[in-house]
Amino acid sequence: MAEREGGGGGGSDMGILLFVVILIAALFSARGNSTGLFGDNSGVKFGSPSRSGSVEEEIGGASGSFGIGLPPSVSLPPPVPLPSPIGSSISGTVSTQATKDNISMQAFGSPRLGYADEYVQLSAQSANRGKVIITGLILKNGNGEAVKIGADEFGNSIALNPGERAIIATALSPRGFNFKLNKCSGYLAQSKTYSPSISGFCPHISNLPQIRNLPDKCEIYLNSLPYCTSPIINFQTGIDNKCASFVGEHASYPGCVNDFKNDPDFDQKEWRIYLGLPREFWENRHEDILLLSQSRDLIAESSY
Repeated sequence: MAEREGGGGGGSDMGILLFVVILIAALFSARGNSTGLFGDNSGVKFGSPSRSGSVEEEIGGASGSFGIGLPPSVSLPPPVPLPSPIGSSISGTVSTQATKDNISMQAFGSPRLGYADEYVQLSAQSANRGKVIITGLILKNGNGEAVKIGADEFGNSIALNPGERAIIATALSPRGFNFKLNKCSGYLAQSKTYSPSISGFCPHISNLPQIRNLPDKCEIYLNSLPYCTSPIINFQTGIDNKCASFVGEHASYPGCVNDFKNDPDFDQKEWRIYLGLPREFWENRHEDILLLSQSRDLIAESSY
């Protein structure tokens, strides 16, 4: 009986050992399976996505309880903006009212000047940090008469950039409105008189790259044209229709503007403003001229 019991106990021990080996093998096999030991989706692999985020996130979330987790991310401070330069970038966005410190006035009067030739000049200081609005300012003569400075051709206020000037003539505008000079304005003086005179220098038509596609005879003709000139073309000109069409399209104020309006130096630093009066406003020999704000505060004065 004792021998039989001992043999039965050995068989039982072997069965238990075999069960343990199978269980351990099953556990090792389950470690590489994200579905877990029992085939559900509750198992989590380290470094892999889980229901609430990555394992790193879960550990980081538990750091408040267990002191374990990744170091918190550091937010960098926003970059410090560069200082705004003095000049065009500021003058294009900032406008200020005229004061004694940002604008000056000079008068031009003479017994030899008729009313169509008399004018005053306003100049914006080069050191200004923005545009100076001059529309609405008041000019007053020695007789107590006053007149306001008007707007541009679109009804917008006229403002001078640093270093710019405005020629304010007494007479009517030859163009019917106030305007700013540009590199093509010389064409305007071909048919009308301006006082003071407008520069007769414009981009020459022969400098356009399109002339390479024209006949040599046409190119020679274009080189012979004066600056800022719209020529009269007839059968005596001796050019073909293609050349004549090119001249008609480009040798004019509108054509010049269309060709060069995108140049960075297209706009010049001078406005032409007209008071639109049919008579003299300033005395020929002696005059006291006042420049006033809209609230009648003195901004500048000039005498001759």
